[in-house]
Amino acid sequence: MRKKLVSLLSIGALSVGVLGACSNDEGSSEATGGKDDVLKVWSFTDELKEPIKTYEEKNGVKVELTIVPIADYPTKLKPALESGVGAPDVFTGEIAFLKQWVDAGYWENLSDEPYNVDDISDDYIPYVFDLGKDKDGNVRALSWQTTPGGVYYKRSLAKEVLGTDDPAEIGNMMSSMDGVFEVAEKMKQKGYKMFPDEGAIRWFSQGANPEAWVNDKNELVLTEDKINYMDYAKELREKQYMALAPEWSPSWFEGISKPIKVKEDGKEVETQVFSYVLPTWGLHSVLKDSAKWYAGVIADQKAKHADSVEA
Repeated sequence: MRKKLVSLLSIGALSVGVLGACSNDEGSSEATGGKDDVLKVWSFTDELKEPIKTYEEKNGVKVELTIVPIADYPTKLKPALESGVGAPDVFTGEIAFLKQWVDAGYWENLSDEPYNVDDISDDYIPYVFDLGKDKDGNVRALSWQTTPGGVYYKRSLAKEVLGTDDPAEIGNMMSSMDGVFEVAEKMKQKGYKMFPDEGAIRWFSQGANPEAWVNDKNELVLTEDKINYMDYAKELREKQYMALAPEWSPSWFEGISKPIKVKEDGKEVETQVFSYVLPTWGLHSVLKDSAKWYAGVIADQKAKHADSVEA
């Protein structure tokens, strides 16, 4: 029997988040907990540690938190959700797979009793509340946060190429798309890439115009902002301003902390990625973790080199 789960959704960029419980197909609750129960929670960040402590204290329920790296999260979670074997009671979600999972029946219907979440819809920004609705208008996921996004850049490259690493000055340089492309050209002249891939700038368009790409009639809606995004994305690729490293891919993660290899004009070249576009949680949950990993590799290599020199 496949479980239906209430999600805890964390929506990236520009981001939103969502919380939930679990019930079986007969609708009996498995997530409200009792003193002998263990509530199993999966997430790709450690943000829930403090809320979990409060929940355990208030409800007398033991919570078991499993943190899975975001790169592996969908591939590990989806089979468990499909089979119901080893599936968590609550799990965090991400905007990349939000709508697919909301409509897949993995999550409990929060519009029904005992949840009745439509009663608290006025407490939410409308588009955030609507993100968790399935195709029938039932709420399947609730956000616990909405976070702004930004451009995270490597200060060493900024100083080398732009002559400054000051956030205010860099912000002024990149305050328009024309400015972004001017910086991208300067990075290219020094052998660097502005972004990992063209998808990085999709948030600029989405933030300015959050209207869905496809409407209720299954028609493609091409607003001026969306057309501009496609033009910008085409220019990024044609002018080789990005590293052809798709979001969340191994090369995308590697580019955070070290040079990566890309193919240009039939040849393989080594380059560095100057900037990443992420929500605020991206700093702590993505960039810092990747930087620590790379720093650990370097430290290990230095230690081995020292040992070999001593020997």
